[in-house]
Parts: sequence; C-alpha cells; structure tokens
Amino acid sequence: MSLKEFLEYPILSIHTYTLHMYQVIAAVVVIGVAYIVEKISKKIFYRRSSQVDKGTRYALHQIVYYGIIIVTFLLVMRILGVNISPFLVGSSAVLVGIGLGLQNLFLDFISGVIILIDKSIRVGDILDMNGVMGRVEHINMRTTKILTTDRKTIVFPNSYLTKDKLTNYSSHDAANAFFIDIGVDYKTDMKTVETLLVEAAKENPDISKEREPYIRLNDFADSSLNLRLYFFSDDPFHISHTKSEIRKSILEKFRANNIIIPFPTTTIDFPAYK
Repeated sequence: MSLKEFLEYPILSIHTYTLHMYQVIAAVVVIGVAYIVEKISKKIFYRRSSQVDKGTRYALHQIVYYGIIIVTFLLVMRILGVNISPFLVGSSAVLVGIGLGLQNLFLDFISGVIILIDKSIRVGDILDMNGVMGRVEHINMRTTKILTTDRKTIVFPNSYLTKDKLTNYSSHDAANAFFIDIGVDYKTDMKTVETLLVEAAKENPDISKEREPYIRLNDFADSSLNLRLYFFSDDPFHISHTKSEIRKSILEKFRANNIIIPFPTTTIDFPAYK
C-alpha cells in the first residue's frame, strides 16, 4: 500500500459521508498542537518573574484556555468534514426550548466571563457571602470554588457571585476592619473598660499594628451598656480564630478587674391592691 493509498484509506463510510485516514491524522495533529500551545501559554502566564498579579494571570490564562478549546473544536469538525451548521441553526422551537432550559447555565457562563475580564474577584481573594467567608481557590467558566474558614469547599455558580451582595476583603491593600460586641454593667467605669478592651486587641499578634483599635458605645440596652471593639487585620481568612483569642483575653481581663458582663434581667412591678 502506497502512502497516498494509506492516507486516503476510508475508515468510516455512512451514506454520503466518508472519513479518511488523512482527516484523522490532521485532526490529531491539530489537537496536539493545541495542547502544546495551551501548555506554553500556561507557563508564560504563571512564570514567577511575571510582574502581573496572580489573579490577573489566572484570568488571562482561563480566557486563552477556553479560546483554544473553541478554535480547536471548530477546526477539528471542519477537518473531519462534519457540518455543524444544523446544530447551530436548528429549528426555532428547539432553540427556544433549549434556551429556556439552559438559561441559568448560560447566565453562569456569561458571569464567568465577566468575573475573569473585570477582575472584581480573583483567585486568592477572601470573600464574605451572606455570612460564608472563604478564599477563592478556582474560577471556572461556570462555577467558582471557595474554601471556607472551616476547611469546606463550596462550589458557587458564577451568576451568584455577580448578582448577589458580597464583601471582597482583598479588593484593597489596607487592613480590614472587624469588630467584637460586648455588654457591661451600667455601674462599670467606661475609661477602665475601654483601656482593657484596647489592650486585649493590641496584645493579639494577628491584628494590624498600623491602626489603633477603638471603642464605640453602640446602645443603652435593657441590662447592659453595649460596646463595640473595632480592630484591623491583614488576615481576614483566620479572623474567626483572631476574634476568639481576643474574646478570651477580654474575659480574663474583666474577671481580673471585677468587671461584670450582665445577664439579661427583667423587672416586673405589681401594683398594690387595697
């Protein structure tokens, strides 16, 4: 068998469609080239000497990655002689049905493109989504993986991240503000309490030293003066542990200085009957 006969050898024949050996070889070559290009682009985007931040590099690589997949798919279909026009055109009724059934999926894909392009959320960012705090581990075109502070991995649809309210603690370089609420007895000396609360915060090694903690009197409650201790931290991912340690220190200092954290009490007056 000559080389020409080998390349033109029919592997598959269905009605008017015939698949030849040279088409399969060409398709394999295209896939191989695409694989090599993707690996080279990944090395370029993730090289250590790059001055672009990690989140931007990841976003650019994801866009290039999915672009290579789409171009490769179209080229392979063309080489194999597969006409994808019927799949793209189809009947209007089928397209409407598919559109209604997959509208959430399309919304997630569009949201993924928006996230990758505008870089409002990047890999490594610390997010708070309705009380769920975690670090962005991976951003796909449809979903985003979040590692929570209690070491659980949650997969969010990208549309959730673009339409719902969330807090991104990594969107700026300054330390983030956090607070701890605490109530004290009405007879407590305010200056002493403020001094102890600030000391408890400043003694913790995980808070930022660039900004001083401070106190606000939040409310005159039924049984207590409600105070709020504000402090700053560069490590929001471990803020639950930091708050726990500060609370322990506050409790020790209050006990050492005879400061009472009051229990809720209710006083009922009964009218005197004659």
